[in-house]
This record gives sequence, structure tokens and C-alpha cells, in this order.
Amino acid sequence: MPVKKRLVPLIALFAAGSALAQAPVKQDNQWRGAINAGASVASGNTDATSFNISANAAKASQDDKLNFYLTTLYGTKKNDGNREETANLFRAGAKYDRNLNENVFAFGSLDTEHDKLQELDLRAVTAGGVGYHLIKNDNTIFDVFSGLTYNHERFTSETRNSMEFLIGEESQHRITDTTSLNQRFALYPNLTDSGLRAQFDAGLATSITKKIELKLTLSNRFQSNPRPGIKKTDTLFLTSIGYRFGAD
Repeated sequence: MPVKKRLVPLIALFAAGSALAQAPVKQDNQWRGAINAGASVASGNTDATSFNISANAAKASQDDKLNFYLTTLYGTKKNDGNREETANLFRAGAKYDRNLNENVFAFGSLDTEHDKLQELDLRAVTAGGVGYHLIKNDNTIFDVFSGLTYNHERFTSETRNSMEFLIGEESQHRITDTTSLNQRFALYPNLTDSGLRAQFDAGLATSITKKIELKLTLSNRFQSNPRPGIKKTDTLFLTSIGYRFGAD
């Protein structure tokens, strides 16, 4: 199926390599997170469906922070009487931060991804490095970070293993008592072969009730050396309804 005909549904949940659209996590060593689910159905001139499930959880103390995320997305459409996939995506990962002093922290992470439409059977990226809190208070956290990664990519017809340099920045902002904004940008220059990966995610969350929230997320992925016939850039605009769990 030509790449230009592959459509990704607009109604989906966040697909970032980290939990987005959350205010700075309280440092009380209590778990907090959200479970999201969504679906879209179109009929008539367009016959298409999509559904998704995602979850994230995090806890933080004065010394460290741990978070997990999971996202699945699947969609189909009917074309000339045949049903074809428009999305088949799975992402999951974890990240641990350990404060070395008031402003400097070390981190380690593992991110995994499957994307059938990119002919990506599995991408597993382990990363480690250090970061610096440029701003850290109850309403805003702004970090810069750098490190190294080991990237294992298994495509339909080839396998790639490489070391990458990692550099990036991320921030979390509590705009009001009910609304928060997050963003993250990271570059992954390949140290084994020529090539570059880049990731950008931005999320906005607002509370509908104490436990129910609305999320809007923009996600962009760039890879300079994709498989032949695959576009270098994927961009998603995502919306979701989520249920918050854990400590208030």
C-alpha cells in the first residue's frame, strides 16, 4: 500500500516516549497516573474505525522519580471493498531519575516501539545520562539532558544495532489548578552509522472533574534513514479522555 495513502486517525491517545500532559509530580513518594481509552467510527462516504488504550503512572520523592507509560493504537478503513490498516502501533517504556544534588540528576530509560506501517517490528532503546534542572518549583520544571543510547531496530527485512548520542530538553508547567502543559524535544545523532532521529511531543491536559481529564497531544517523529518507501516524518494530533488514579 503506498505510504501517501496511509492515514493515521486524528482521534487517539498520546504516543510519546514519555508520559505527557501532566503537571509536575508531587514529591511525596505516592503513585499517580491515568488510564485512557478512545475510539472513532465513520460511515457513509468514509468507512473507518480506530481504537486505542494507553496508561501512565509515576511517583516521585525528594531523591528520585520513576514513571511508566503504555500506548496502543489500531485503525482500519475500507478502500474499494477491502479493509486495510491505517494504524497499528504499540509503545511502552520506563524512566528512572536520581537526584545527584539540588539541580543535577542522573537517568536511565528503556523505550520500546512497534509500528507495522513503518515496517518496524521492534525498536528497543536503552539510554543513560545526566540532566540539569534549569527551573524547578511547584508549577514549573524545565530540564536539559544529555547521554548515550543503544538502539536495536528490527525491521521486516533488516536489523540495525547502533549507538546514539542523546541531547534534549523537556518541561512541565502547571498553568492553573486544572490545566497543565508539557513538552519534550530530543535529538539522537547516530554514532555507529550516519543518520539522525528526532522526537518532539507537546501535551495539554485540563480537568473535567476531579478524576476525569481531557488531553490534547502533538507528536512528531523524524528518522533520516527509514526503510525504502517510508516517509521520514510522522506527525500525529491526538485527543483523549482519561481517568486519573492514585493520590490526589
